[in-house]
Amino acid sequence: MKKIISFFAVCSLILLAGCSATSKKTETLKTIQLDPEADKVLVDTDTDIHIKTDPATIQLTDKDFTCSGGNVKVTKDNAEFSASDAGTYTISAKQGNVTSNTVTITVVAEESELVAAADTDQTTSNAPATDDSQTTSNDATTSTDNTASSSSNAGSSASTQTQTQNPGEASPDAIDVATILSDPDDYVGQSITIIGALPQTAAYDANNNPYEIIYPTSGGSDINDPSDRLRLEGANVTIGGCIAELTGTLEKQKIGNDQYVFNVTSFEEVSDESAHS
Repeated sequence: MKKIISFFAVCSLILLAGCSATSKKTETLKTIQLDPEADKVLVDTDTDIHIKTDPATIQLTDKDFTCSGGNVKVTKDNAEFSASDAGTYTISAKQGNVTSNTVTITVVAEESELVAAADTDQTTSNAPATDDSQTTSNDATTSTDNTASSSSNAGSSASTQTQTQNPGEASPDAIDVATILSDPDDYVGQSITIIGALPQTAAYDANNNPYEIIYPTSGGSDINDPSDRLRLEGANVTIGGCIAELTGTLEKQKIGNDQYVFNVTSFEEVSDESAHS
């Protein structure tokens, strides 16, 4: 009888161990989204960057972050950034093969510079609409304000303003967005300059969050079709309704329906609308 009881006890332990092993499923990280609390801060002042991962149960660590300077300290779903020297810093995160969008934060030495930036933002938001395109831009801004989870980068897309200064000519080595879209794998991981048409308003994802896009110089027909435009991440592109050059890196990264994103480091309006290859 004791042998029979021992046999059943061993079988029970084996079954329990098998069930336990089956219940522990490995989760695969799909996306990383960084949403900065502010894009301009004082030196030696902490500012939070909210971390959103899919699935949400996966957490990042300090070692997953790369920044051009300053310090990053991760606590649960927030990364705390600070820098002791004035300048512009870029911050991104990568875990395995998944890379986040690039966040740009400007660190200033004087509080007066922060006040001046706040006054400029207030003046822009209070400016009256002068045409239909401006009204559309303001409507998009209101939608952005009502979306709690939208990032500061995407928020600026909904209120892009057409640059009024005299634009310069396009760089001879700028690559038209149409060329990028025809074979994007040829440009993945490269630091390049692209040329295309920036729309006046942002595109919106399935959660009604705005994000920036750029068409080929010849224009596009569907703002939400990834094959018709290129999704932008990184630096805030604060111009719209114009032909522009953007410098940055093309990355193969799935966000929503997009398989590729262009991480912007700098941008400017240009007058040359001819396609480059």
